[in-house]
Amino acid sequence: MAVLTAVAPEREAFIAPVTRTGKVTVRKSVYALTPDEIRTYRLAVYRIAKISAQNVHDNRGYQWIAGVHGQPGNYCHRTPRAFAIWHRPFVQQFEQRLQDAVPDGSVFLPYWDWTTRKAQAEGIPQIFLDATWTNPDTGKVEANPLLAQPQTLINRGNTARGKRANPANLISLRDDVHMALLAPDYYTFSHDLENPHNSVHGWVGGSMGSIAYAAYDPLFWAHHCYVEYVFCQWQDAHPAAVQPNIDPRDLAPWSVTIDRIWDYTRLGYAYEPDNASDLRMSGIRPGPGAAASNTLQSRATVAHFPVYTIDPADFSRADLRFEGLRPPEDSFAVRVFADQPDADAKTPTDDTNPHYLGTRHFFGHGDCGGAEGHCDPIPRDIYDLRPAHHYDLKQVRLNVTKRLKKLIALGRAEGTDKKNAEITLVAVDPEGLEIADADLYFEGLSFIIR
Repeated sequence: MAVLTAVAPEREAFIAPVTRTGKVTVRKSVYALTPDEIRTYRLAVYRIAKISAQNVHDNRGYQWIAGVHGQPGNYCHRTPRAFAIWHRPFVQQFEQRLQDAVPDGSVFLPYWDWTTRKAQAEGIPQIFLDATWTNPDTGKVEANPLLAQPQTLINRGNTARGKRANPANLISLRDDVHMALLAPDYYTFSHDLENPHNSVHGWVGGSMGSIAYAAYDPLFWAHHCYVEYVFCQWQDAHPAAVQPNIDPRDLAPWSVTIDRIWDYTRLGYAYEPDNASDLRMSGIRPGPGAAASNTLQSRATVAHFPVYTIDPADFSRADLRFEGLRPPEDSFAVRVFADQPDADAKTPTDDTNPHYLGTRHFFGHGDCGGAEGHCDPIPRDIYDLRPAHHYDLKQVRLNVTKRLKKLIALGRAEGTDKKNAEITLVAVDPEGLEIADADLYFEGLSFIIR
């Protein structure tokens, strides 16, 4: 067999090399969007909706993408086992269509964290409720593309939401998400996460309350962007989790296999955390800088977790992890108590106190030892080979396995119907004296159960 090929003079090979570039998209909370980011997101949705208005069968358009989920495609929920992983490429396809519509790199899909206190106070974010906006493409005041979209592909009217439900009904969903994050394997996690996810669909009501029509509502995408964020957090907390065995047919219509989408860090997106509300229950004051950070004041009850729902026999190790922690200048310790909100430096930390989970000691790096600006973190891109900055945020763990098992056993022995344990932190110096303001900055706490 022989193959003869003629090529154009300017080409050295029949198949020209393709130059590919990569850019990580950072997804932000809807509550953290700037006015420009809101305008750009609305513009992108408007433009892909305009494609559908010109040709409803164009696969770049809003209608076609939404139709994949329920009617007329009916691909969602073919198997409950695939719930979390199926929506991963679905959400990313929508985001990439938005980026095609506004190709300057400024578009990302925002997420709506319905477990925050802001959501529980206000309900649906305002950007999805505004009646109008000024369209930069036309210069006119027009209907807000995030309020509603037609359902042309299935010959229905515009999307509509149900009677405004009480936002306080969202409060219980935080515990459900925390329970899902404690799941030991993907299948358990996916089933546990689907439950609060379903609750939000029902709470919004209207088109969002039906699988057949939900994806036509623009709110759907921010909701599922958060569902994907929770999935990413679970994978971060369980790096050794086994990839599920899911039939590729259950991932239709995506031409992907599990191994291509299991590691989200290879898919080109990341999330900017917006969990500061979880750290403002009491005793936390705003920290320095423009990021509205939080620094720890002693005796702060900073979070609560549904630890009493865990069977001690189901885990061999438990860690309490500080997320996004800035290494401190001074050396001190943080004592961790569960269900003991009045804990202080004199509270027992021996085996007589089942509410004491352990102490995390911090070895301070001291004052800044360089010239002006030496201790100011500088954003680095992913290809930067220089050593990490000493103030880069880190994850710091505390092994609480033995004491957590004891606490859960005590709770069960007392026969209470309690689910949650409040976590209180007490800062002390090396001599055990309480530090009123430890100046410890961190972005969140996680329980890692294995």
